[in-house]
Amino acid sequence: MTRIVFRGVSPRSLGDLLKGYGIMAIVGEEWPDALFWWDDAFHLVAELPSDMAGDAETARRAVEKRLYEIALEWGRGVAKAFRPTRRRSCNKPLPCSDHPQAKAKGMKKGCPVIVVPRRDSPLKRASEHDAFEPSLARWARAIVVPFGMHDEAEETKAHPLFPAHGQEGSGDYFSQIEKAAEKAAKKAARTAAKQALRWSLFAEGNPSLQIRLDSGYLFFPESMKRYATGISSWEREKDAPRSAWCFLLALRGAMLFSGSLRRLRWGRRSYPAFPFVFEGSTVELGAGKYFRNDELHLPTWTADRPRTLGEFEMQVRQFQARLSARGFAATAAEFRAAVVGRGAGAAFDIFHRFVLEGRRPGQRTPMPQGISRGVTRVGGRGGASGHLRLMLAPLAETGWLDQFALSHKLGAARARVEDCIHVAVDEPGFEAYRGVLDALWDLSRSILLPGALRRDLEDARRTPRPLPPLPARVWEEALRDGLASDASYRLGRAIGSILGVEAQSGHAGVGPVLEHMLPVRYDRATRSWKAPDPPPSRPLRWAGLEPLADFKALLWYRWFDSADFDRLPFAGARSAPLGDIAALLRGQVDVREVHRLAGLFALLDWQNSDPGWCQPGASGSVATVPPAYAALRLWFELGIKPAPDSRPPRDGEVVRLLSIGQTEQAQRAAARALSRLRLDGLPWDEEPRPMGKAVASFEPVVPDVEAARLAVALMVPIARKDVIALSQRLWVAAEETKTLKEMEVTS
Repeated sequence: MTRIVFRGVSPRSLGDLLKGYGIMAIVGEEWPDALFWWDDAFHLVAELPSDMAGDAETARRAVEKRLYEIALEWGRGVAKAFRPTRRRSCNKPLPCSDHPQAKAKGMKKGCPVIVVPRRDSPLKRASEHDAFEPSLARWARAIVVPFGMHDEAEETKAHPLFPAHGQEGSGDYFSQIEKAAEKAAKKAARTAAKQALRWSLFAEGNPSLQIRLDSGYLFFPESMKRYATGISSWEREKDAPRSAWCFLLALRGAMLFSGSLRRLRWGRRSYPAFPFVFEGSTVELGAGKYFRNDELHLPTWTADRPRTLGEFEMQVRQFQARLSARGFAATAAEFRAAVVGRGAGAAFDIFHRFVLEGRRPGQRTPMPQGISRGVTRVGGRGGASGHLRLMLAPLAETGWLDQFALSHKLGAARARVEDCIHVAVDEPGFEAYRGVLDALWDLSRSILLPGALRRDLEDARRTPRPLPPLPARVWEEALRDGLASDASYRLGRAIGSILGVEAQSGHAGVGPVLEHMLPVRYDRATRSWKAPDPPPSRPLRWAGLEPLADFKALLWYRWFDSADFDRLPFAGARSAPLGDIAALLRGQVDVREVHRLAGLFALLDWQNSDPGWCQPGASGSVATVPPAYAALRLWFELGIKPAPDSRPPRDGEVVRLLSIGQTEQAQRAAARALSRLRLDGLPWDEEPRPMGKAVASFEPVVPDVEAARLAVALMVPIARKDVIALSQRLWVAAEETKTLKEMEVTS
């Protein structure tokens, strides 16, 4: 086998990488058994059959010769076939046999009837593709969106690599191809053309090209404009040489990806979202001005798994970018999350990311350019990267992000979520995953609450769809480092995991805690959130401006909504250690952070999670908690998990006093809760429960800092073992007759 390394191919620009695919397309068609891969510097490597005569240098000259001949022929054919038509009159002598009613117009002596109405491209109409010969028809279909995706519409949609079907503004791709072919074919410049081809293929020779093009369009960077350099001319037009061969081969490589667009629609269908072209973020350029970026992800692979051109084209057709078994990626961010979550058996190793980015318009509208934005490695950085695919799977399965494609304003709002997903792909870690959850919360809240984004959906006659429940176990694993190191994470998770109470006869149920944070209702039949129409009349106070006030309102409303139920809706799927609650009461935990994290963790699917997974153990005898909290929490537990044949305590005065949050009211609430415990008994593992004089009697003393935070601490679910430990601290043995004036409960 004869090996050739094309050192002129590299990922330094979109065109330079596409050039490698153009070389692969031509060489692979000429020698079908040739194998291709990419070395460590991402240069294309070709291994040709051993039956080629001569040594490696002879083989290289043969390849160079065939590339010269085939690229020229291809360039001429494509330029001629895809050249746009011009507005044209009949112009036959009057009277015209084709248009007998035509009359002279102005000074014109010919027939003035317009036979070609406008400047147009033959690529725009699907019916005109059948007039091309088979090879040209195949390339025409590579420039437009596949027909079947648009219900066989006559007007086709342009591929993002070929804006406006190759004629955007004053730019014309096919005119540029024609110029490139003409310059390369001139007899006087043939030697220079071959030298330029050698430079384009192997980066050999003089880079000061004699044959260059005025523009590389979006494939190659435009000339740079430099200010304040001390030179007389700040515009350096010759700094970025563009070889005619580079442009020809890049165009040929772009057309290798036939049918390569999956556009976002309202609904998702189960077909491969491939290859490589996805909708990127929508950028707001100014008031009411937006630009939607597209992204291209070009694959490379190593010598471990070389492939022929035919094998590559088959893998392109069969590759699937899935976020889950039922959901395909439809945006660039989802595609990257799907790629890093794939296993080692994927067809490709690395995807090079290029953003087809628009520039800010001035007096003219410049064409977008392909800007390199790094790489995406298949399989990512181990297990953490694989989690991201599963964490976002419900978004693909329900198509939740698709509703933001209805307007540019909605698309710009979605951009923050996409940017956070890109960060999580590039720099996986619990902080990056927290950023994704933050962005999803803000985006979901923006369409559920009254505002500009909700109005955009309603104007399109769409009901806002709440974020689907996210898989709790996968998100817990992703945020494990935060849960292990930060008490606010553990407290926020415990509050966010508070479950609901199912409906009883004649009463509506109370759903998970998210129902009191956002205007949503949990549908137990479909295991999803619904946006009630009309929205609930109760004012929502989960804004974070006054976190303590939000927590007090949450406590009161959930208590009030369950007034006729046989238990309180404050049981949690996860619990927090007593040590964290003690730190919260002492003012050592940021309540604002707990408030934010409680909302984020409430987005997870706790209703269907494994109750025994990732649970912290009981605190034992390490933490010191105030006696007032112990009395309130034990009284609260009697309502959360009432004993058989007993009703939960319904002393609403306790909750009302705590919702006020002042020191005096907090002490009164703790005293009332203690008196109820002496009457109803302590939570206990067996019957009969200790009550009456078996329960300690004391006067609760609550400091000011503690009083303000008691409502928050009361709602935090704790483990059953800690509940029993607290009960044992309030239990007074029968032989003890001393009344406790003050006590410190340790558990």
